Amino acid sequence: MDFKAKLGLLARPAYSTPSPSERSARGDSPLSALIPPRSTPAGPLHAVETRSAAPSFPPAVTLGVLGLDEAYAGVDVGRLLFLDTETTGLSGGSGTLPFLVGLAFVDEGALVVEQLHLSGPGAERPLLQRLSERVEAASALVSFNGRSFDWPLLRTRFVMNRLTPPPPRVHLDLLHASRRVLRHWQRETRLCTVESAVLDVHRVGDLDGAQVPAAWFDFLRTGRVATLARVLSHNLQDLRSTAALLAWLGAAWEQRTQVMPEVSMGLGELAERARRPLEAERFLEHATQSEVVDVRARALIAMGRVLRRRGALEQAASAWERALPLCEDAAGLHLALSRLYEHRLRDARAAERHAVLARPVEAPLVHARRVARLAQKRQLVLSMR
Repeated sequence: MDFKAKLGLLARPAYSTPSPSERSARGDSPLSALIPPRSTPAGPLHAVETRSAAPSFPPAVTLGVLGLDEAYAGVDVGRLLFLDTETTGLSGGSGTLPFLVGLAFVDEGALVVEQLHLSGPGAERPLLQRLSERVEAASALVSFNGRSFDWPLLRTRFVMNRLTPPPPRVHLDLLHASRRVLRHWQRETRLCTVESAVLDVHRVGDLDGAQVPAAWFDFLRTGRVATLARVLSHNLQDLRSTAALLAWLGAAWEQRTQVMPEVSMGLGELAERARRPLEAERFLEHATQSEVVDVRARALIAMGRVLRRRGALEQAASAWERALPLCEDAAGLHLALSRLYEHRLRDARAAERHAVLARPVEAPLVHARRVARLAQKRQLVLSMR
């Protein structure tokens, strides 16, 4: 079904009489068979609540590292709000409708998942009002790809319904954090891939995300809610996995769980970007034990950078020297070593040796001048002995 046809479904009544919005206003939507409505000042709200044990979330300072933003370091971890939507498409914009909004938060030690389901087009106000209440009570939002998709889409729905969007909250997107930490281990960082790799969650009989829009359009055409139950289950697992992933990322950063050297490589790079040199050295040292040659080389090069910045120059040079045999194209590293030996360690002989091998990455004239200068320095040192 093409996009115009889907819009047509949204524009026409799903049933003869009364219309879906009229039925929704009276609370007798076919969705009531799956999720009984609650009465609210804005109209009937179809919401289902599920409780499970809450994972142990990291402290706010760790959120600041994972998000590479000090704004996260000031949030109340006890009032995080996890967010995930199921929509009529992935294109975003005013033509995409979020028909299921899943929210998760901690209450009395339990992870509460509240799923707000739309009964039909034109019945968004009760859902948006409840969402606004939850966001206003939260200290921060947490999602998986929600910062660039889910939340902008929801803000659009507030505008389209002439409602004031809730006040902005800092938003930690775990898609980006996962990419940083897992990039040397997992090529793909979809939530289902990440949860399988690090949480040992393997879904059985789950509705594929690509099938979710079809389930909603089928409901509009026929009133059947059986497939929507699978959408609820899919959304529930997404939220639980997002919460568990935050707990795992925090434990990995705080070294409360064992991780592979390839994961330590990502954590080391994260620590370097967060300007946490001691943590960076610990993670990068573990990463040098990787069986993947490229990861070992990257770990040693990054460790050299960290050591150089804190003034451990001899150790930095040693790390880079160890990385040289592991690099297929080491000219850039030779150049970095030449500069380190010349300007910081005052070793003209070593600097000249590396400068000669750095030729591929320098302009010919610059390279010739560097080598000549270092040869002259080396001769001067020899003459003074």
